[in-house]
Amino acid sequence: MTVKDILAIVDTGDEDEQFLKDAREFARFHEAHLSVAILSVVPTPDYALAYTQPYFLLSDYVEAAEEKQAKVAKVGERDGFEVRILSDEPGALLDKAPVQARYADLVLFGPVEAYANKHLRRRLFENIVLSSGRPVIVLPAQWKPRSFAHIAIGWNATREATRALGDSLQLAAPGTRIDVLVVDAKSSTKGHGSEPGADIARNLSRHGFDVTVHSLFSEGENQSAVLVDFARQHRADLLVVGASAHSRLRELFLGGVTHDLIDGAPIPVLLGH
Repeated sequence: MTVKDILAIVDTGDEDEQFLKDAREFARFHEAHLSVAILSVVPTPDYALAYTQPYFLLSDYVEAAEEKQAKVAKVGERDGFEVRILSDEPGALLDKAPVQARYADLVLFGPVEAYANKHLRRRLFENIVLSSGRPVIVLPAQWKPRSFAHIAIGWNATREATRALGDSLQLAAPGTRIDVLVVDAKSSTKGHGSEPGADIARNLSRHGFDVTVHSLFSEGENQSAVLVDFARQHRADLLVVGASAHSRLRELFLGGVTHDLIDGAPIPVLLGH
């Protein structure tokens, strides 16, 4: 199934003009419908003091959300995309966002600098990735539309990595070059098997993809940096990573890598759960 319905997530700040342009170009390139969801947090007093812009009255938050909706809706009328707004207290908003994401094929986030409320962006990102059942792509700053003819997958033989890989194939044409990246991998009867990466490579090859397995070593370096460095140096169009969560802390771990990929890598990153 190809991607035909895309949801882009923004907040009520003014930093997302370029990301909105990029989201429109992404949807056009893939011949998909675009919806833009404006997430407006109505904070509790503690949340307002800790994380949000200095609005002192509820009416200020409402006014900011309405102004943003009107601004984006005007662009949407011109460029043919839908605009919706979700406004609620933080906890309720974090529950609502994944539900909205389920009615799209793919969710887009911009880099961290495209959001006024960095804390809200991270929490929304984590909840959508972990709870929506839909893949999320983070577009980098200065992204230019092009096909995903070369995909790099951070493979650790988990359910999450399998799901992310499957999601990415919706965007891949037959014959796409796929680099399977295994970092610090060891043979195992429960995961990688006797030759890390070989089994998934055989599966992908049977679907007509051009597949190469690369064994990488972190040597004390952050695993996310190892994946990003490889993808950038080999000019991959998309980096794919599985996302899992610690059941007690609800802290997002990206298949053994860190939050660096959430904030934005120099290439598009797809996360699936």
